[in-house]
Amino acid sequence: MRLNKISYLFALLASTCLANEQPNFLIILADDLGYGDVSYQGGDLPTPNIDDIANKGIKMTDAYVTCPVCAPSRAGLLTGKYQQSFGFWDNIGPYRVKEETKPGTPRSIPILSERLKELGYTTGIFGKTHDGDDEELLAFNRWDEFYGFNNGASNFLGDMNRTHNPIYHNNKIVSRLYSKRGIKNDEVNQDGILVKDTENYLTDKLGDMAIKFIEKNKDKPFLCYIPFNAVHGPFQAPKEMVDKYSHVKDKKRRIVMAMLESMDNNIGRVLDCLEENQLMKKTVIIFLSDNGGHEASPNGPLRGKKGTYWEGGLRVPFAIRWDGQLPPGQTYKQAIISLDIMPTLIHLAGGEVKDDWGLDGVNLFPYLKNQSTSAPHEALYWVWSGGQRKAIREGSIKVVTMNGGRSYQMYDLAQDISESKDLSGQYPEKLSAMIKKHQKWESSLIRPQWGWNKNLGVKDPLFGKERPYHKEGYQFK
Repeated sequence: MRLNKISYLFALLASTCLANEQPNFLIILADDLGYGDVSYQGGDLPTPNIDDIANKGIKMTDAYVTCPVCAPSRAGLLTGKYQQSFGFWDNIGPYRVKEETKPGTPRSIPILSERLKELGYTTGIFGKTHDGDDEELLAFNRWDEFYGFNNGASNFLGDMNRTHNPIYHNNKIVSRLYSKRGIKNDEVNQDGILVKDTENYLTDKLGDMAIKFIEKNKDKPFLCYIPFNAVHGPFQAPKEMVDKYSHVKDKKRRIVMAMLESMDNNIGRVLDCLEENQLMKKTVIIFLSDNGGHEASPNGPLRGKKGTYWEGGLRVPFAIRWDGQLPPGQTYKQAIISLDIMPTLIHLAGGEVKDDWGLDGVNLFPYLKNQSTSAPHEALYWVWSGGQRKAIREGSIKVVTMNGGRSYQMYDLAQDISESKDLSGQYPEKLSAMIKKHQKWESSLIRPQWGWNKNLGVKDPLFGKERPYHKEGYQFK
């Protein structure tokens, strides 16, 4: 009995020491923010707080996501797996291959929050999830705390949303629709200019809730994930913020600039919270976007935007900061991808990535600490739009097709970041080898299981409508 007590005490001590050594994780994900939208990469609007992460950390010049649209990109980030490996090719849409198909990341594939909870972390998500309508997949079933919405977009005053797209706090619906209170949305929102209730601006609310989560959990390891819905449409911002950009001719761009300023301000508030609670040296901070910039984004110097397989759709701003552990003011130029976040954080949390997890990302820490000079990835792969858009990057060479392989282009991104000089005719053997490598990878994937393609087969009659769990008084499972 005495030995058992001693063993228990040693185990308790070991677990306490591990908890004290485990860093916190803060992941900030912008929505539709382009590579050149941040001022540290030449953007036309100051983003001092985003810049603070980059300038006091490591800037990734060649960082990618797994898809140029929202939901598949987020699925890749949170699983560490190419999302096509489990059939997640497209945004959640009305079509699926079978009636019983449940769009979203299945519970059989643990996401980052679930992996870190196993290592003693408290996890919170504050923002957009976009991961299927099935109740068991909703964020409050996979995170310790959730504030936000489960959809591709939300109004920036959540009370303007329709009933199928509420704002949640955990499993409670906290938005109160204007339409059910006799208030017309245009009394509040004048073509994107918010004139009332701006104290409830969603970007500010997400900042508020993230700060409360950090303060509540500051004495134990936490994962705080803030997937802002800025600067995704609908383009909406408080009047007083939009008026600051009255010198900008394009109204849509004026609103987006106000949206970006608000997001940057709230990132600053979260960073201040870490400073005030003496958590900066204990916290790994990652900033990135879910895909390239939209139509109101400068997105320079890249070709293309969101939804394309040019660099402007896939390459994103990405910075990582950890005071006292990573050298500040550095630039990392090798190609990385959002898939790398999962294995990196598992490693830093003291966990072990198992082979049977089937992760496609790698632990970036040896590369960021200059312990390895090789490239993290032999190649990066993309396929989307029913197989019509495909790309592969190997070293600095990128091969891309926009028409399902009827024609290909090749670019040397080290010399031609804007993809203006097609080299496919000059290096046919290299082109052929990279196409074959992509074909081999693509053959390992599961066909699309849902999305917006009518040819998938079955249409969900409930898509975009109220579910039972949206109704007042519903008891969640």
